[in-house]
Amino acid sequence: MTAESAEATALFRYRVIAEAIGPRLSPAERGRLVRELARQLHEHPDGSQRQYSRGTLDRWIRAYREQGLDGLKPDPRADLGAVRRHPELFDEVCALRVELPTRSAAQIGAILFARHRIRVAERTIREHLQRRGLQRAALASQPRGFGRFEADRPNEVWIGDVLVGPFVPYPRTSGSKRAYLFVLVDDYSRLLVHARWVTDQNTRAGQDVLRAAIQRRGLPERLYVDNGAPYAHAALERSCAVLGIHLIHSRPYSPLLTG
Repeated sequence: MTAESAEATALFRYRVIAEAIGPRLSPAERGRLVRELARQLHEHPDGSQRQYSRGTLDRWIRAYREQGLDGLKPDPRADLGAVRRHPELFDEVCALRVELPTRSAAQIGAILFARHRIRVAERTIREHLQRRGLQRAALASQPRGFGRFEADRPNEVWIGDVLVGPFVPYPRTSGSKRAYLFVLVDDYSRLLVHARWVTDQNTRAGQDVLRAAIQRRGLPERLYVDNGAPYAHAALERSCAVLGIHLIHSRPYSPLLTG
């Protein structure tokens, strides 16, 4: 495993346990939260969704407390690349279809092979999904739920966004540049934590705004942003992991449900 892939795995594991490492949590609250996380499916960097046991999550939490982000990096494996068969294989088939109802049996089979080096026939996948009632047409007809944030205290959740502004100077000339407004809002108070006009919609600008906001208002527990270029870079994810901020990326047409 390369250094880049090891760090990507560590960042993914941090995203899974981030809510459970908050200093405000009592042991009982943390236990309830970890049990809840163990019942959920978590989006893996390869596009699939996976479920982790309570023991695995507890082990990751201890490792992060003891060694920080480095403790979440996987240990080198002697059997890397070997063919491994998992009893939960078909549960993963179902999870892949539920995650993206338009995903075909061929695409699911390709993901399974990439993950486990096991080839599963498309016909077998289709038959299993049909037995579980997970045909694409059936999933597409199900109603979808939408939610909103309702933070209970300041600095519990900050929401970040980038607004497209006018060309400067205006009226537009050959030398004009588009202006972008980077904004961070505290969900509880609706306070504009920090904002800045910039000419480049990039990761550096997003990090500068976040740094200035932290200097003014302290650390947020969670940072909710979209998957645009300023927020999707691994540098921001690593910074949040080091600072203990739970970074949450929104998904198109699927706002985070907190209730």
